[in-house]
Amino acid sequence: MNSVTNHAGLLIVVLGSGLCFLIDSISYIAVIIALLAIRLTSRKAIISTRKPLEELKTSFKYAFGFLPIRSVLIGSALVCCVWGFYLALGPIFAKEILQGGPNTFGFLMTASSLGTLAGGIYLTKHSNVLESGKVLALGICFMGVSLIIFALSRVFWLSLLSLFTAGFGFILQIIAGRTLLQLLVSDENRGQITGLYVMASTGAVPIGNLIAGALASKIGSSNTVILGASICIAGSIFFMQQISTFRDLVRLNLRTEGA
Repeated sequence: MNSVTNHAGLLIVVLGSGLCFLIDSISYIAVIIALLAIRLTSRKAIISTRKPLEELKTSFKYAFGFLPIRSVLIGSALVCCVWGFYLALGPIFAKEILQGGPNTFGFLMTASSLGTLAGGIYLTKHSNVLESGKVLALGICFMGVSLIIFALSRVFWLSLLSLFTAGFGFILQIIAGRTLLQLLVSDENRGQITGLYVMASTGAVPIGNLIAGALASKIGSSNTVILGASICIAGSIFFMQQISTFRDLVRLNLRTEGA
């Protein structure tokens, strides 16, 4: 999610979009240096004798044949798809609903980005992995309710506040989902399942953009965001019903690793 749209709202206001793209490009240098600095202990590689298509089929069967993993993957795709609604329709809200311009859109982007930052900081202080399922469910619900408020708001400060809380809930779901997958999958399947998770989350955003554009032309921008957010809330109710299952599976996995 490292993009100008998500993280440079305030810089768009101050510097303009051109410099934002330049800064975004330069920011990848630090990531590359960090990756090059990583030193991992060598481990015996697990060599698969299956063909690539067979390997892919096996990964899908493993992921979608196990309810908790399937739930996390589908939930992540759902949330990121709805987040794509907001990203695609944000300029319309800034110009037509809030009667603003590029600066207004920049501040809206900044509010959601600050929310994701606050959510990440919050999770560093509350890192009980046994509660990852609860955090996941609450994050989805929090984001859904906040986006509904944003869609109904006609006041600038309320729109900023709702996007801040939406970003907070969004990042809770992202981090909790990744944590759950790491704790639930076996070592030999971790790489494949992580790949499916990345595909489900990042791939859902442009799909959400496409759906948002099609729906907005029929039912309007506000109703489109409300519809997506309502689906998120319904999804969070399902996850809340699975919290005890997630907790038991994580506890069992931690005992197995510690044995």
